[in-house]
Amino acid sequence: MKLIKVCLLFLSLAGCEALFGIEVTPNIPEAATITNACLKLVSVSQQIRQSVNNVGELSFTTFLLQTGATSFVSSVSQTYTTLASIAQELNTVTNANTGNLNTIFSAAITSMKAFTSITIDERFAKWLILQNSGTSPDFSTIILTLNEVIDFFENTLQPGMKTFASNRILQATFYSVIPKQKVSTVAQKLTEMADYHETVVLPFVNRLGSTFRMTSDKLTMFLTSTDQAFQHMDGTLTSTYARFIELTKTARLAANEMQPTIRSSVQQFTKQIQEFTDLYVGGSASEYAKSATDMYSSWLNTLTEQMKVIDSHLERTRNAYSDSVLVSFGQALALGFRIVTQSLLFTIQNATNRTNVSCSEQAFNKFINDFGTFLRNSMCECFSGSDYDISTPINAQMTTVRDIQKDIAQYFNQLTNAVGGLSNSSPLSARMQLDMFLTAFFSQSNNITPTLLQQLVNMATELGVDYDLLIGRTRYCLAMSLAVADRMTIIFSNAIAACLS
Repeated sequence: MKLIKVCLLFLSLAGCEALFGIEVTPNIPEAATITNACLKLVSVSQQIRQSVNNVGELSFTTFLLQTGATSFVSSVSQTYTTLASIAQELNTVTNANTGNLNTIFSAAITSMKAFTSITIDERFAKWLILQNSGTSPDFSTIILTLNEVIDFFENTLQPGMKTFASNRILQATFYSVIPKQKVSTVAQKLTEMADYHETVVLPFVNRLGSTFRMTSDKLTMFLTSTDQAFQHMDGTLTSTYARFIELTKTARLAANEMQPTIRSSVQQFTKQIQEFTDLYVGGSASEYAKSATDMYSSWLNTLTEQMKVIDSHLERTRNAYSDSVLVSFGQALALGFRIVTQSLLFTIQNATNRTNVSCSEQAFNKFINDFGTFLRNSMCECFSGSDYDISTPINAQMTTVRDIQKDIAQYFNQLTNAVGGLSNSSPLSARMQLDMFLTAFFSQSNNITPTLLQQLVNMATELGVDYDLLIGRTRYCLAMSLAVADRMTIIFSNAIAACLS
């Protein structure tokens, strides 16, 4: 009797444990291991969810990166919400002291099977594809561990628990049906999974989330910087474009400056000369009037045609400027965007530690600032700098137009001055002298007029040459700038590679 009391006292001191719907005396130590593993897994899962939720909204301009980033936040959060729920269910089942042994395991088994029916690749593929497989955690341990737990519950624990005659049994009785080694193995697997998530998965998710956030911010920074550069270029190019339109107006005004004066002189001369009816001047008056009119018409027609040529030169140059600048700027933007997105992907693929990410961030900052400044300054200088003054050629040629007009005006002034004050009643000698002067004048004009007209043609041709040279210089400058931009991307790419090597 005394021995029985001692044994009962020992058993009471050893204690019993609520376990899988029954009470076991003394405690099953593996149960505490399972409980601790589940609680740790719940805690770590919550930290992982919080980590990805803290990443916030990510913005990328490529489908691959945007899909991966969105999937990272959503799939990780969903997965570890479910995993925490499963761990909580396992903990509840493990510590249950009552329950229907036919159904107590059903909820946990159903949840685990639902989880394992979807592979890790299906859950995480959209962002795991962005990762270097050598640096990513082995998420397959989740599926493997849960499958082992399912197998233990279905094939060992659940059928074994139904064989106990009482809901209060001894430890030895429990182990006689549920092998200690199998319980220990499952407990150890759950512990290893919880530890792995705490030491490997959680730090990895923290690093990857931080890298996603950083790369998203850097892409936004790049797009903002290049957009500002584009707006600056567009404003400058618009001003240049408008300046060409102003130059066209300026050229037309210059060409028409002395037209009223010249036309007035011609009209005055023809009116006065046709008033002569004498034998000397009057006999050739109609010819003189016609010669003066023809001379003026030739001049006016040539000027009009050459002004059309000048308009064409200005329009062609204006369009060439716009096309060259926009194409080159677009190519530079494409170079920058391509290397930035490649570097973003490379950084995400190799988000192994914070030191590497910090180094990459510094490289991104330097490139984005330098590249934006380069676009705003160096490339815009190729069409707006002092070496590319679009006003100089037209101003020079308009000076020539004015000089030619002055010469034409002077010729017609000579005619109007010659007939000024003379009439049919003027002395014969004066009328004979006028006739001789007009005969000589129009005889000489046959040689002078073509020379003046050729000057107009030469002026328009020279203007075209000047603008062709200007276009050539601009295109060369833009080509050299593109080479510099390409070099900048190579240097940046090497810097990123050095950070992540």
